Amino acid sequence: MDRVTNSKGRAGPKIGSMNCNGLGNKSKRNKVLTWLQQKQENIIFLQETHSTAELETEWENNWQGKIYFSHGSSNSKGVAILIKNNEDIEVKKIKHICQGRVLLLEIMYNSVKYCLVNNYSPNNDDHGFIENVFTESLGRSREDYLIMAGDWNTVLNNDLDKLGGTPQHANKYYQSYINTMISDYGLSDVFRRSRGEERKYTHFNKTYKTAARLDFFLIDDNLCDFPVCDTGISHGYNSDHSYLTLNIQGSTIERGRGYWKFNNSHLQDEGFVAEVRRIIEETTNSSYDSYTGLWDVIKFRIKDYAIRYGSNKKKEVLREKDKLLKDIEKIKSTSNFMNVEALRSELFEAEVELIGY
Repeated sequence: MDRVTNSKGRAGPKIGSMNCNGLGNKSKRNKVLTWLQQKQENIIFLQETHSTAELETEWENNWQGKIYFSHGSSNSKGVAILIKNNEDIEVKKIKHICQGRVLLLEIMYNSVKYCLVNNYSPNNDDHGFIENVFTESLGRSREDYLIMAGDWNTVLNNDLDKLGGTPQHANKYYQSYINTMISDYGLSDVFRRSRGEERKYTHFNKTYKTAARLDFFLIDDNLCDFPVCDTGISHGYNSDHSYLTLNIQGSTIERGRGYWKFNNSHLQDEGFVAEVRRIIEETTNSSYDSYTGLWDVIKFRIKDYAIRYGSNKKKEVLREKDKLLKDIEKIKSTSNFMNVEALRSELFEAEVELIGY
């Protein structure tokens, strides 16, 4: 995977991210853009921009650099990625994963390839939405470092990332699915990785007196090994969300995450085969830019299902082994069990079955 070309000592991206609570108002928009222009970050993710195609020129006139939009409406949604002038950033690909919600840019910055994903999740625990965000982000022919950020409208840890309100965040599926993606695909919540159990929040609700870390960066594990990989949370500007920063500098020896190997024994399970066929048919019936893109997504979805299937099978085997061990221990704890033919037979069968595992 050729992500880095002679990048030792080169500057990496400095990225900011903020839910700006709507910039349809011209006065507020100009103030926020001026405030962001003074920040050290050279790439800015904005969520809830309330931008429209008709106002693109007004935005661009007040920003010294490039702006990549995924519009919502004048009073809802909208995301944008802002890049400052005089930066050695070449945008290779733009993809609207979900209009007004998720924008993906593949870029080359100082000879290093990155994929930037700006996400603004709807506050309704939408299964299809969050699954599609990761399918499109991870299912590409990846030759880059993945950096995802935005307002996810959930927390990753109920104990550390929320204050007040109910013990469990309402968007439970978001939480579970994102944590699964982190575990299975070599991603890191860079704040939690670098700050341990520090409690810091990015959204505050004065009415309900609650706080939560709804906004965060998810990045490739390998980026955490760079000489500098740090994230921060500070006050936002005219918003109830904080301003997030990610600073990556230098380079690392490319280690990769190793190879995932398909377990051919899964093909002996008719249920597994049937689900794979369903995935292929469902994906083929969707719309994609090219056959290559379609093939990449099919491979990703099959891999994702195979990993979850294998994990569940492993857990099932461990449960069955644990039950057998308990049954064997129970029989052996019975006094004079060797003199009871039924117990001897049951013990023999359990130990033979255990050997099979």
